[in-house]
Amino acid sequence: MKTIYLAAAMASALSLSSPASAGFFDFTLAPFVGASVGQSSFDMSCPAGNSCDDTDTAWKLYGGLEVNEYIQMEFGYADLGEAKISGPDAATAEVNGVTIQVIGNLALNPSFSLIGRGGMNILNLEVNAPGYNEGDTDVAWSLGLGAQYNVTKSLGVRVEWERYFKVGDEDTTGDMDIDLLSAGLVYKF
Repeated sequence: MKTIYLAAAMASALSLSSPASAGFFDFTLAPFVGASVGQSSFDMSCPAGNSCDDTDTAWKLYGGLEVNEYIQMEFGYADLGEAKISGPDAATAEVNGVTIQVIGNLALNPSFSLIGRGGMNILNLEVNAPGYNEGDTDVAWSLGLGAQYNVTKSLGVRVEWERYFKVGDEDTTGDMDIDLLSAGLVYKF
């Protein structure tokens, strides 16, 4: 029985050291920083008799660690802008907070790669209206897709779409999904 366990352990070790899996376990541990700017779009309903502006300029600053050529861990700050209702029910909703995400990277060639991201974000939604000011800070999950073009080995240009799900509290501030379309620069050390 011990021989079977030893053979299984050796087979596992050999399969992990094969050339096909070597890239995934080849840790680069390269830090990076970046900044992106774009447009956010709030998924909100507009009360009848009012006009709504559900888009705004948004930006984010981030940094992280490239674990290997396939996975990156990212931590940052995002200002997703402000949505406005004008008219009898005038109000604003502003969102910002901390982002904590994992990025998957698929290099199509040395210069161009596709990226997918997901994670948890601690976002603050502030709703202000005449006689009403309410805020909610909570975890909002997110997913995103994008692409990155590496100008040099250290500098890349990134274009992404992200969706932040159920930002806010359904009972106090209302909750909404927010889309972010952005472009930015990434510098890897």
